[in-house]
Amino acid sequence: MSLKNILFGIGRKVFGKKPDPSPATGQKQKLLTYEKPLTQDTGKELAKVELKNPPVVLKKTKPLHMGDDTAPAFGSSTYDWIMKKGAGKFSADDWIDHLTSTRKVNLKVFGKPTSKTVREPKKFRYDSGPFQGKEVVINKEELFDSNLAIFNEAGDLTGGLLYAAKKFGLKLDGNELGAMIKLNPVNRLRPVELGMPKGAMETFERTTQTAADQLKNIRKNYAQSAIRGSDEITDGIDEVIYKLGGLRNDQGRGAITAFADEIKAVRNNARMRPEDRKVMNKVLGEVNEAHAPLKNNKTYYGGETNYTLQGGKDYRETIMVLDDPISSNRNPFNKGGHFGEALPKETNNIYHIRYDTRFTPEGKKVFMINEIQSDVNQSVAKKLSKVKQLSGDARTNPFQADLELNLLANNRAKIMQEMNEAMMKRQPNKVQALSAELKDVQNKLNRTFSGRNTGGERFDYFPLVEADAYGDHALKYLTQKAAREGVDYVAVAPFSKLSFRQGYKKGNERFYGYADGKGIDKRGKAVMPELMRKLGNFYGSKAGPTKISLSDPKLPYKSVSKEKFKYPDSHKMKGKEITNEFHTEAIKDPKKGYKLILQNDPRLYFDAFAVKVSPLMRQTQKTYRHMGGLVVDMFKTRRYN
Repeated sequence: MSLKNILFGIGRKVFGKKPDPSPATGQKQKLLTYEKPLTQDTGKELAKVELKNPPVVLKKTKPLHMGDDTAPAFGSSTYDWIMKKGAGKFSADDWIDHLTSTRKVNLKVFGKPTSKTVREPKKFRYDSGPFQGKEVVINKEELFDSNLAIFNEAGDLTGGLLYAAKKFGLKLDGNELGAMIKLNPVNRLRPVELGMPKGAMETFERTTQTAADQLKNIRKNYAQSAIRGSDEITDGIDEVIYKLGGLRNDQGRGAITAFADEIKAVRNNARMRPEDRKVMNKVLGEVNEAHAPLKNNKTYYGGETNYTLQGGKDYRETIMVLDDPISSNRNPFNKGGHFGEALPKETNNIYHIRYDTRFTPEGKKVFMINEIQSDVNQSVAKKLSKVKQLSGDARTNPFQADLELNLLANNRAKIMQEMNEAMMKRQPNKVQALSAELKDVQNKLNRTFSGRNTGGERFDYFPLVEADAYGDHALKYLTQKAAREGVDYVAVAPFSKLSFRQGYKKGNERFYGYADGKGIDKRGKAVMPELMRKLGNFYGSKAGPTKISLSDPKLPYKSVSKEKFKYPDSHKMKGKEITNEFHTEAIKDPKKGYKLILQNDPRLYFDAFAVKVSPLMRQTQKTYRHMGGLVVDMFKTRRYN
């Protein structure tokens, strides 16, 4: 029996009406695509078609494209591996064997030898295409977020479509599983970008420079003039030029208004020549036009020095949102703790990135990450172990749950019928076994249908729960953006350069790490540097410590400040003090108190961990990090966010 028949035949009997095979939640899916799509069908719509009427031919396409001709920004290697299974329908156990690896482990319990089966991540290598020879891992979190398979601590299947299919004895083909992968809420994330659009700042700087040159030419007409009132005009033009120069560092409403008021005052001087007045009108109009893209893309936290390293250009903020309601949560929409006023009412704020543009000593552009954070997932990751996060007990994933529910509801009816028959035949052992199975199914229905947990504290569900997961997604989003905008590196501000300003937080030290890539106590591996290493390996690039500018090298006069941080007594480096320099402002012309630091001056640069952007990063990025499969390590150190 096919999934189609289950949904449309048996489902009608169970629920009294023809069930909808589309996801339980969701508006129209929004893939993160940069190119104009070749088709109007979204991944969600294509997945629905596949579930209703799976084609005979498996939809194998280019790696990570998930069966579509149009390349999405993010794709799934798990989808590619599912299609490698080949044509035909397979049992749930067959699919679990395909998606995971198992091995026997010998051990002793109370001194007696025994063994257990350990479920581990499935690894495979691409045998063709741009990633030929590259190894990938089937990530447990992707199976959970797709609601395809959920495992408990022992590695047993406890939820998802494959769990229900196993209970019912249903066989599924690759297109049906592939559809579930495509319906993953991670594939529906949408970026909301705040800050300057591509090239806007460069255009504004060119415009202000041209405007300054034009104003200087006008000034010459009055500098040598003996006409009464000429000094008033030259002084006014000097003030206009000064305020114009200030706009390069401050594009706020107050600064642009002050410039406009000053130029209008000079323009309205009765002694100014009509032709000069026309030029000044033209200057005002051009500056306002070039400034418009900047003021219409407001950012929120660029001035928060505890979280933002001063001196960068083109400061931007990106919020990754999920527009679908999450029905199992206390509130189906949650805008999180940051950027609430920037987002529509009905959306879920999954995580945000704050970054700016800097330069290497060779003049190469760098996206510098100031912060990556998920307000909604941070507390969950702190309170729940990795196993608990993905077990299905503490967090209920409602996406695509209706497929599982239809199967389980019918399975419940079937079990009850068999129990009645067993009781009539006086088969107590069979009744007991069926009763236990019925309880298992009912608990699963309760959790999925109503969002209730069988015990313990309940936590809201959001995809990409751990910092490692959304940090990986953010990094891949930025590297793809960098590749498409001609940016050469993506770097992360070291803990010792920025995040220590918030006071010592182990989570920040672990996540951002140091310039050499080390983590807590300057040992081991930090999260973001390690993700950069793996990304570089996968896309034929490299990652490591890189010299990054403290401010714009083209503006030689710097306002330099210093700050100090001492490690707490609880730290292995207790008593050690860090002294940092940073640039609060960089300007073109000399100013009292400002230091001249030229482009080739070593004082202009600091070390940060960075990944070099390769041309291949323009293509579809792989969702989910390389690690994080089905291995359970009971002795693993708790993660910090």
